[in-house]
Amino acid sequence: MNERTVTGKKIGIIGIGNIGRSLLQGLLAVELGGLSGNVFISDVKRENLHYFEPESRVVVCEDNKEVAEKSDVIILAVKPHDLRGVAEEIAPVVNEEKMVLSVAAGVPTRVIEGYLGNGQKVIRVMPNIGARVGESVTAICKGEFAGDEDEAMAREILSAIGDVYSVKESDMDVITGLSGSGIAFCAAMIEALADGGVYEGLPHDLALEISAKTARGAAILILAGDTPSLIEEMTASPGGTTMRGLYAMESRGVKAAMMEAVIEATKRAREISEQLMKNANRDVHSGTDEG
Repeated sequence: MNERTVTGKKIGIIGIGNIGRSLLQGLLAVELGGLSGNVFISDVKRENLHYFEPESRVVVCEDNKEVAEKSDVIILAVKPHDLRGVAEEIAPVVNEEKMVLSVAAGVPTRVIEGYLGNGQKVIRVMPNIGARVGESVTAICKGEFAGDEDEAMAREILSAIGDVYSVKESDMDVITGLSGSGIAFCAAMIEALADGGVYEGLPHDLALEISAKTARGAAILILAGDTPSLIEEMTASPGGTTMRGLYAMESRGVKAAMMEAVIEATKRAREISEQLMKNANRDVHSGTDEG
């Protein structure tokens, strides 16, 4: 049993796609205590909700507005291009007592505050799908109207699904590329290692399990204080198998490709953010509601 607990506040999740589902599954996997029956969910795709209908700790709502009305903390787990419509839909029932956590990649707190109006408390969140197993790496930053106590509450809730880091908003796009997208890059590397084992004759399931556990071992060593270069040094003897493999990786640009993946994902997050800011500024100056 995961020993993390969450606040007794009523939590709503709007959007039960990949990230929303991961957040919900992570919350349900821990000891919820007084939260039983106080998780409210909605999604425009009703089929995304069917799995949770038998779950006694979850209330499936008719629409997003109902989730916002019934919740103290509202998690917007929707795509960036859907955020404005959802935020404006719930704005009439979001008061200063409620807090909004936005998972939409690249969308600044200032833009979300503009959609909601009324000086609403907003905290921007970037988790990853490790939330499904309580191993998310989640970065958070608070908007203009959220206080330290709001940030503390957000940390308490999100610690149920993994580790939480408070960061500057200017760093959120980098973290989107490094962690939000990076978990997929790590999975691709693990699969590539496994495919190498399969090529050399191992059964796929065995190769994949060994590959994943090997990656976990490397991660634990690094978190314990060993540097990646030290792990290489301890493993690679002169003229040995590891040195041959490291040479192959270097000659094929594997490290550069991984760096480029993070850089490109970060660029995309910034592009989304910049476009949304342009749209928001245009709407303010034009006085229109066009998206």
